[in-house]
Amino acid sequence: MSELSQYGKPSGSAGNEIIASMNEHHRELSEWALSMIEDDKPASILDIGCGGGMQISLMADMFPDAEITGLDHSPDAVLSASKLNSDLIAAGKCGIIEGSVKELPFGDGRFDLVTAFETYFFWPDLENSIAEACRTVAPGGKIMIVSETYPSLRFGLRNRKNKKLYGMNIVSNRRMRAMLETEGMSVMTETRKQDNWVCFIGRKGPVSS
Repeated sequence: MSELSQYGKPSGSAGNEIIASMNEHHRELSEWALSMIEDDKPASILDIGCGGGMQISLMADMFPDAEITGLDHSPDAVLSASKLNSDLIAAGKCGIIEGSVKELPFGDGRFDLVTAFETYFFWPDLENSIAEACRTVAPGGKIMIVSETYPSLRFGLRNRKNKKLYGMNIVSNRRMRAMLETEGMSVMTETRKQDNWVCFIGRKGPVSS
């Protein structure tokens, strides 16, 4: 499998190395983003593109009363995330399944919090995938999309290299915000410019009576 494919859908020994590396490499980014919602009390969480499951572990510590569902289209990622969070699964507080963002197997408004860490780059038909993710957010709930990369003059060379090497679809902050707003989200955008990190937090308005 090509390096491009391994980052989009890791598998085999090389893929498992990438999954383990991402768990370590993305931890600080994930902690930074989650600190922005630490006062929330979601009862149900969906992590799309859960990878090796590190973010699930972080959210389980932050939100001990939440029921967490992880989803990834890589069977090896599902296995890795399940191993890492085996105690949560055994306790009935977590489930991790194979699936795709383009057709999520959940009803409308199912989750209080939907997260996507370092994964939107590889989503098929991005606008429709964003719409599908937002569909599962409950009224008054939130969606969080986190990336260590956004278009920037300072990081332009690195970002162009990553796009070529890994096939990453890196969109502007303005475009991501617009896609979320189209789906009824009130959006807050936070950046850490020295690292080229960005976090989008969209809140879905309540259903009109």
